[in-house]
Amino acid sequence: MRKATGIPATLGAAAIGVALTAATAGTAHAASAPTVGQLNAKAAISGLYNKTNNSDAMWGETLDGSVTAPLTHDFGFQTDALLGSRQGSNLLGVGEHIFMRDPSTGLVGLTASYLKADVNGPTGFYGVSRIGGEGELYSGPFTVAMQSGYQAGHHVDNGFYGSLTGYWYADDNLRLGLGAENDPTRDTTGLADVEYMPHLADAPGMALFANAGAGDHDYRAARIGVRFYFGADKSLKDRNREDDPVTNLPDDSLGGIPAPAPETPTPAPV
Repeated sequence: MRKATGIPATLGAAAIGVALTAATAGTAHAASAPTVGQLNAKAAISGLYNKTNNSDAMWGETLDGSVTAPLTHDFGFQTDALLGSRQGSNLLGVGEHIFMRDPSTGLVGLTASYLKADVNGPTGFYGVSRIGGEGELYSGPFTVAMQSGYQAGHHVDNGFYGSLTGYWYADDNLRLGLGAENDPTRDTTGLADVEYMPHLADAPGMALFANAGAGDHDYRAARIGVRFYFGADKSLKDRNREDDPVTNLPDDSLGGIPAPAPETPTPAPV
């Protein structure tokens, strides 16, 4: 296992932590509108691709979803879950958020997630746990989303992680995003994201999405799928700012699980 990158990863995560502190200062007051208006949910089916270092490309599929609920006027809770497979490895993940938000200004909260990938061979499985914070700042058609914290795992490098992504709503139902993240396994990765809700009469909550990442150590990733939102009929922008925070899974954890090393053949008896 490659050692954690240390200073660069720590500095990158620390910078995100500073941004989260700024977000806290701007949103840690009682909002005039509730943090979460009503119980809502989303579910997505997607195909994914991962490659790192000299490993073979890995393909897979996931089913993930979230349920978001108000706790009080000023606090909300979201739980995320994921099932899937990647190149024959079973995937299982959970994520949690507790947050406060002014839908006109931004969000600040605490997050935790765990993702496990079962693999054949002596390793048995890879697993990564993360705990940290999240923040979102809203300004007209722009959103800045931040996450930062610490990860530890089984056969996965331990250390600080952080991400910063800027989103632009070209209209209320089309979101484009660019950003970067840093963690001890992948070092620095560039991110791109698009989500479009056609607002069909028969499926007003359906959206199409795709995202991609590329970075150090020949890391490449892509994901494409369809997402269904459940709850009040809203635009994509209003759903993102009034209902559910960005899901923790799989994007912020899956990359922390590297490709399994090829098994060493057992020597034939002499």
